[in-house]
Amino acid sequence: MHTIDIILKRRSIRKFKDKLIAWDNIVAIVNSGMNAPVAGNVFNTKFIVVRELANKKALADACHHQSWIATAPVIIAIIAEPEHQKRFYGSRGEKLYTIQNAAACATNMIIAAESLGFGSCWIGSFDEDKLRNVLGLPEQVNVHAILAIGYADEVPKKPSKPWIKTTTYLEKWWGGRKLPAYGYYSENVMKVTKKAGEEIKKAGKGAGEAIKKLKEKVLKKKKEKK
Repeated sequence: MHTIDIILKRRSIRKFKDKLIAWDNIVAIVNSGMNAPVAGNVFNTKFIVVRELANKKALADACHHQSWIATAPVIIAIIAEPEHQKRFYGSRGEKLYTIQNAAACATNMIIAAESLGFGSCWIGSFDEDKLRNVLGLPEQVNVHAILAIGYADEVPKKPSKPWIKTTTYLEKWWGGRKLPAYGYYSENVMKVTKKAGEEIKKAGKGAGEAIKKLKEKVLKKKKEKK
């Protein structure tokens, strides 16, 4: 399957089969994260692989009691060390590049998981203090994402996405557009309204022609009576 097809096919999975993932597949997923683009090639992201049931349950509880997370055979916590980026790029490296690095790793990993036939879910809702206790994290590192990975036991429907014309410009803001960027809903309302107007106009034209023919028919009968 083409990489683009994998990206378009991927869905967030919250129901997993009770089936283990081979360790070499886990390594392949983590390795994909390690090969994500990072600022200045200063790799300040770490990964914690969680497979023990007791630890998974504790982690799920720290994610605001999302119990389904513990049903995934593998959970991977993505941790960042902001100080490493700060040394090279100051506050921008600490507060922005660190987040971007972790997000790039997470994206690579969920796409890699999908390509290997696994489902995944990127979780960002958690109590970081509780996660620190569960994962034994020192103060200088932060949790950026939790990935639940396993064999999918559901096929979620594709969620609606914005129309590309509402999200993409050419050369500059609003560049290359014929319609203002008021969002997916409004854009479609405008399209439907335009189509409805055309249909009404067409129907009106048809009604006008019918009235004209009826009028001609009445006049013809009047002439015949004379």
